[in-house]
Amino acid sequence: MEDQNSQSNLLTELEPYQPSDERDGWERAVFLSTSMAALSSNILASYVRYCLDGAKADSVNEPFAVVDADYTRTTKEILTLGLWLMICEECGPKVPEWFQSYLYTAFQVADELCQEPTVTAIFETYPMDNGPIAVAQTLSMIVCHRLGLGATKAEAALALGDYILNCRARREDLLKFSLTESIMALDAWVADMKPQSI
Repeated sequence: MEDQNSQSNLLTELEPYQPSDERDGWERAVFLSTSMAALSSNILASYVRYCLDGAKADSVNEPFAVVDADYTRTTKEILTLGLWLMICEECGPKVPEWFQSYLYTAFQVADELCQEPTVTAIFETYPMDNGPIAVAQTLSMIVCHRLGLGATKAEAALALGDYILNCRARREDLLKFSLTESIMALDAWVADMKPQSI
């Protein structure tokens, strides 16, 4: 994590690229939230594959399937945590106003992409005041239980948190891309998006 007293070099580098107006900020936030939702879905799929690969015999019903509502809810939770991690990872104690506004818009877009649970409800569910590691571990344990993956392997309860925290470089790439590329390039990227492993 960056020095708690200063923003990251990436945020300093991106400052000249801050959205030019409200519409520009909205369109860029749509890309950021959409791409982060795709990353979140890929993280969840990778976690499920990890748990099932070499799982203890009879630890899950075969064929294993995640209920759509659970998958959607969990993806939204990972998306919300990922956007919040951008603040934790890129900012010191003072979040630049333009970045705060940009991520607030991205949270609004996240609620439009998936209405339940709301970003506010997610923030109220997890111990955000305890920092990124505690939040990632709590989410991981809840999701492990929700999906019934706890019996698959000893590491299953905390593995999702590791997947989330270890994707910092991808979050940074998406943040940078969302601010430095043209809206046309962002739209083309979303149109070409395909699922991929983490």
